[in-house]
Amino acid sequence: MPKHDARKGAASARKSAAKTTTGPAHTAAAKTASASTRAAAARPAATAAPLTRAKLIAALNDDLAKEFQALIQYVQHAAVITGPQYDAIRAELAIHSNEEHAHAISLSEQIDFLGGTPGVEVATVHISDIAKTMLEQDLEGELDAIARYKARIAQAEQLQEYGLRRALEDILMVEEEHARDLQNALDL
Repeated sequence: MPKHDARKGAASARKSAAKTTTGPAHTAAAKTASASTRAAAARPAATAAPLTRAKLIAALNDDLAKEFQALIQYVQHAAVITGPQYDAIRAELAIHSNEEHAHAISLSEQIDFLGGTPGVEVATVHISDIAKTMLEQDLEGELDAIARYKARIAQAEQLQEYGLRRALEDILMVEEEHARDLQNALDL
């Protein structure tokens, strides 16, 4: 086949390929994609509802329920944990319960200051007959508290509640200490 014909055949193949990608089906899909892209751009972006003082108070009351739960759980675990390897942590659990009580008082005062009413609900208390499981339950609660208080500090900052932020930072530091105590007791 002469060179001229080979080039002509290649050019014809490119045109056929171009028709395939720009044919009616492709054009309709492109129009649909363009229309949906334009519609998406025209819709307002979904945003979370703004944080209000009432929402912050509700979240603080949830935190308060978990502080009550932690206090009860630590008291129960300190009373029933057995084994000589747990003597040191048994005493620490009693200290933790007192500190959780102080957190509950601090949160109640902050909720009242913000214009809310401190709740009296108690989150689910976790118990076990197995010492290691007790400590794991306590650690899980502390890690949850750490995450919640970090979020709550950001919320207090957002609402320019700087006294609340400071009170929450104090609680957070103690919760982090509790987590370290439990991790050490669990050899983590």
